[in-house]
Amino acid sequence: MSRQKNVFISVIFSLIILSSFDGLTCQMDLKSKETRLYFPPKLSSINTEQDYVYQLLQLALANSESRYGKCSLHLLDNKLPLKRIEHMLGFDRGIDIGAFTVTEDREQRFLPIRIPISKGLRGYRVSFIKKGDQTRFHGVNQVRDLKNFTAGQGDGWADSKIFKYNNLPVVEAGSINTIIDMLSYQRFDYFPRGALESVFELDEFKNKPVELESNLLLIYPSLTVFYVNKDNKLLRDRLEFGLNTAIDNGQFEQFFNSHPISVEALTLLNLDKRKKLFLCNPYLPKWVPLMQDKYWLQPWPEHVHKDQCS
Repeated sequence: MSRQKNVFISVIFSLIILSSFDGLTCQMDLKSKETRLYFPPKLSSINTEQDYVYQLLQLALANSESRYGKCSLHLLDNKLPLKRIEHMLGFDRGIDIGAFTVTEDREQRFLPIRIPISKGLRGYRVSFIKKGDQTRFHGVNQVRDLKNFTAGQGDGWADSKIFKYNNLPVVEAGSINTIIDMLSYQRFDYFPRGALESVFELDEFKNKPVELESNLLLIYPSLTVFYVNKDNKLLRDRLEFGLNTAIDNGQFEQFFNSHPISVEALTLLNLDKRKKLFLCNPYLPKWVPLMQDKYWLQPWPEHVHKDQCS
C-alpha cells in the first residue's frame, strides 16, 4: 500500500474517531492522536499554567471525563489581546473557549457556560485613589454619598453603564494606564477595580502617586464565565457538567479557597472591615443564577434581586 494511501486512510480513520467521539467536545490532533481543547493565554498573562482560569478549566475537564471522554487542555503559543481572542472564537479559528465578563453583546455572539467561575469576585470593587486622598472618603456611608465623587472607567466598559445607571458620575478614558495617569492629576476621584485585577495592579502601579482606598467595597452582580463558539453546544454541555460536578463534590470550593490569586483577592477585599455599598446591575441576562447561593462568594441581598439598590 502506497505511503499516500496510508496517510489518506489515517486521516479518514481519525475523522471517523472524531465523529464518533461521545462528546465531540474536543478536537482530534492528527499528529499526537490526542483530543485537545485549545485555550488562548491573554496578553497580560505572566505564568499561564498557574493561571486561575487555566487551572479551573483543567478541573472542569477532569470532572467531565467519565461522561465525555479524555480531553487535554492545550495552550496556544502566543499571548493574544482580548479582541483577537473573541474574533478567533467567534469564527472558530483555532480557539475553543474563552473566559469573558458577561455582557449583552457576548450573549449574542457566543454560547455561555452559565456558571460564575470566580464566585462573582468580578463585581467586588476596591478603588484606586490619589495618594493622600483617603480622608475625603471617610464620610461615604451609602451609595448616594458617592454622587459627590467622580469615578474613572474605560471607554465602553460595561461597568461604566452600571455606574451611570446608579446615578454615579463617570469619566471615561481609553486605557488603564491613561486612567491611572488621569487619577494622578485628579481628573476624577476614584478608579474602581475588581479584586482579582487589583492583586496585579497594586504592584504594577506602585511607582505612581496612587493607592487603594481602605474603607469602601462597591459590590454589584457581575461575573466572568466561559464562552464557546455558537455551534459548539456539546462543549458547552460538557463544561457546565464538569463545573457543576466540581461544585457539588467540593473540589471547586477547595480550588477557590487555595488558589494564590483568589486568596490574595480575598485578603485585599478585607470583607469584614470594609463598608459594603451595593449597586444594581440591570444589564445581566435573565439566566444569571442570583438566587443560587452556591455560585457566589456571599448570598445577594433581597434588594439586589429586586433591582432596588440605588
